[in-house]
Amino acid sequence: MKNNIKLIILCIILGATFAFTAFFGVSLALEIRANRQGEEFFAEMPVDFLPRIAVLPVPIILDEPTDEPILEEEPTPKPEPFLPLLDFDELRESFPSIVGWIQSEGTIINYPIVQGRDNDFYLRRLPDRTSHIWGSIYMDFRNASDFSDTNIVIYGHNMRAGGGAKFGTLRYYGSQTYFENHPSMFIFTPYSNYVLMLFAGYTLDATREVPPMRFTNEAHFDRFIDDILRRSIFQSDVRPNYGDTIVFLATCTDGGSDNERLIIAGVLHPIAI
Repeated sequence: MKNNIKLIILCIILGATFAFTAFFGVSLALEIRANRQGEEFFAEMPVDFLPRIAVLPVPIILDEPTDEPILEEEPTPKPEPFLPLLDFDELRESFPSIVGWIQSEGTIINYPIVQGRDNDFYLRRLPDRTSHIWGSIYMDFRNASDFSDTNIVIYGHNMRAGGGAKFGTLRYYGSQTYFENHPSMFIFTPYSNYVLMLFAGYTLDATREVPPMRFTNEAHFDRFIDDILRRSIFQSDVRPNYGDTIVFLATCTDGGSDNERLIIAGVLHPIAI
């Protein structure tokens, strides 16, 4: 009798182990397949959709005055800040809810920004609205789609797949060197183009704190900015002024709780073309 009980228990343990192994194997295979599909989605995106930024010449500044004659040269034409801009009418054919495009030079961040009817719609959908674990880069549904709000929140997953796809590379802002190499980003919209000057990175518990959608007054603004600058994971010379447009890039943290978020904040400045 005892031997039968032991045999039954052993069978149950072996069965549970087999089921767990099979489930883990299937889950891993599905995750690998989903990651590959996500990589292929953006790899196959027409190259004409991707904004390309011209490199502006660096002015030569002499350390000391010189007595040597200065030869007059023909003035150099002012370069256009951007090469072929995005055709948002064309983009809407593929991404109906597109409101902009975010790009960080030299990084993987080069994505359309979409906006759903709530903050869950694009959490597990690609910009063309197909279901996918990678989700999209998307603006808070409460924000004006024309970027006219003073506080704007943009969300993206912290992906390790795809070389840190979506907002996965935001984790690197914990390094001062990384920040100094990537102190700004670009945001393109149908109405204007912007440079996003980053000034703070910090973590928060989303059950107790969220990026503010607005400031009640200048004192509220100053207290908030002082607080996040004190908590920032990098140091920047940029400090926003009351009335500036602040963009909060929000993603999950590495190894944190489900409620912990990493926020990278920047000041949005329009670019005159």
